[in-house]
Amino acid sequence: MGLFTSFFKPLKPVGFDYRPRFYDEKKEEKMERRKVAEGLAGDDPEAMKSRIQRNLKRQSTSLSAKSFRQQQVAKSNMRLLLIIAVLLVALVLAIEVYLPRFAYLFE
Repeated sequence: MGLFTSFFKPLKPVGFDYRPRFYDEKKEEKMERRKVAEGLAGDDPEAMKSRIQRNLKRQSTSLSAKSFRQQQVAKSNMRLLLIIAVLLVALVLAIEVYLPRFAYLFE
């Protein structure tokens, strides 16, 4: 009988426990700096890890990384211009050599 009684009972909604979380970047950076400042006093391995991570993060966004990217873009642009120039010269030569032959055929 238990099977039939649960079949006819309405289902109860499942509880939903939602706690919104907000990310405050300034607060996160402030807490990180505080942790680092506290960790500088001792030789804590976790503090050392955080210092290394912070320095690597700072170096990856520094001017050297940006200038490397700019150098690569400049090289790519120069290579593209060189290829276009070679193709234009080849096109002009082909027109000068082969156009009179085609013009002679259609006269």
